[in-house]
Amino acid sequence: MAEPIQPPPRGIRLATIGSVPVYLGWSWLLLGVIIVVIIGPGTAAQFGTVTGYAIAAVYALALLLSVLAHEAAHAVAARAHGHTVHRVVADLWGGHTAFDASHGTARSAATIAIVGPLTNGLIAVLAFAGVITSGSEITVTLLTGVAFVNGALAVFNLLPGLPLDGGQVVESLIWAATGDQSRARVIAGWSGRVLVVLLLVAIIGVPLARGTSPDLSIALWTALIGAFLWSGATSAIAQGEALGTLRGLDVRSVLEPAAAIGGDRPLTELTSLRALPVVVDEAGRPVGLIDHDALRSVPPGAVASTPVSAVTTPAPEAWTTELRPGHEALDLVRAFQSSGSSIVAVTTDGRLQGVARAARVNAALSRN
Repeated sequence: MAEPIQPPPRGIRLATIGSVPVYLGWSWLLLGVIIVVIIGPGTAAQFGTVTGYAIAAVYALALLLSVLAHEAAHAVAARAHGHTVHRVVADLWGGHTAFDASHGTARSAATIAIVGPLTNGLIAVLAFAGVITSGSEITVTLLTGVAFVNGALAVFNLLPGLPLDGGQVVESLIWAATGDQSRARVIAGWSGRVLVVLLLVAIIGVPLARGTSPDLSIALWTALIGAFLWSGATSAIAQGEALGTLRGLDVRSVLEPAAAIGGDRPLTELTSLRALPVVVDEAGRPVGLIDHDALRSVPPGAVASTPVSAVTTPAPEAWTTELRPGHEALDLVRAFQSSGSSIVAVTTDGRLQGVARAARVNAALSRN
């Protein structure tokens, strides 16, 4: 799933691969300790304390590498489809890849989602092949763990509900069939909620119905995973509903006329403009707005000789946007989010067409 650009997560920056930072979240260290504590006693009884706990530590490392391989597959596929990848993170809940999917399609979204589980499936097959051919008991034990972990990651992530990869595939299929991404995300989010209910019933409800108590540790893990999935599904539903509201926005109705003026032009030309002045560069690209406090401070006798650039406030990065047919509202809102500006310049082929103010857009959205 794409995320807004945010500050780097807390944790350890492991590496930067192809300009993409890879982080190990502090919460993953807790998961690593839990794995060693759970697996260590069994392997220690089989191979001795030192070797056994070393194997458990390797299990934890293998899980981390498997998660990173999963997320790296997402990142590579996202970049192959022209998306900007912001970061890859491994944490307590597995991991995530943050990328800008603003120009994505149903097909690209499905491709990016499916490659993660497929990567884990491939690793599981290779590890299983190693189990068959290896003659070392320790190597077999390690490869069996790698095969199991990756097989489990592949199957779990393919379950058909958001926020899992399988839920993204469901969203993509419905999106492709209906052309309505917002409805597709809401449906995939509800599918995620249904998965949580089924998971809780299978792990906790069924044993209780049979008169037996579910294993406490498994029940706790199920509850934690269920809470995480429910939160992700709820967030997806909210995103889908918000996207639906955006789809109903008539962007042309909130655009205001703007008048382009070069920074080298004298201030006297501002008086002839009948729309909001927007300062443009030599190529006609919007670069800033008039600072009215600075304008008022210019002495009357100097107005004719003072260039517009002297009273220009440079605009923030990403404050311009080209509106794609069918995606106008989404492009506009993303420009507000990316720039942090209360006003956005709308262009066509780089040329100024008008401006939109956040207050006016919010007022229009509140009426939808």
